[in-house]
Amino acid sequence: MSRIVFGMLALLILGGIALGLFAQVVILPGIAADEVRHFPPYEPYRVPLLAAGIAFIACAQVSLAALGALVFRAQAGTFFRPGTQPWVIAIGAAVGVATLLTGGFFLYLTFVGIPMPDEDMGELGLWMASGLGSLVGVALLGVVFVTHRLVERGTDAQTELDGVL
Repeated sequence: MSRIVFGMLALLILGGIALGLFAQVVILPGIAADEVRHFPPYEPYRVPLLAAGIAFIACAQVSLAALGALVFRAQAGTFFRPGTQPWVIAIGAAVGVATLLTGGFFLYLTFVGIPMPDEDMGELGLWMASGLGSLVGVALLGVVFVTHRLVERGTDAQTELDGVL
C-alpha cells in the first residue's frame, strides 16, 4: 500500500471518528432539544432515543478505530500475524451492537410506535428505514464473519510458512 493511500485512509478514519464525536456531543443533543421544543409529545422519547443514537455512533467509531488498526497492520506487513483477530472481532461486536440497536428500534416502532406531528408517512418511513438498517446490519455481520474466517486461515497459513522457513 503506498504511503499516500495509507495517509489518506488514516486521515479519513480519524476524520470519521472526530465527526462522530462532534455528532454525539453537539448535533444529536441539539436535534433532540429542537424536536421536543417543536413537538412536546416527543419528550418521553428524547433521552432513550438520544442514548441509542449516541451508542450507535459509538459503534461506528469503534469499527473505524479497529479498521484503522487493521490498516496499520496491513501497512506494516503484519496483517496475517497473530494479533489481527481481536480487531476483526471488535468490528464484529460493534456491528452486532449497532444491529441490535437498530432492530430494537424497529421492534419498538412495530409494536408500540412513536407519535408523529403530522399524519404523513413519517412513522412508516422510520419503520422501513430501521427494518432495512437491521437487514443491512445482519448482512454486515455475515461479511465480518467471513472476514474473520479468512484472516484466521491466512494467519494459520502464515504461521505454518514461518515455521517452514
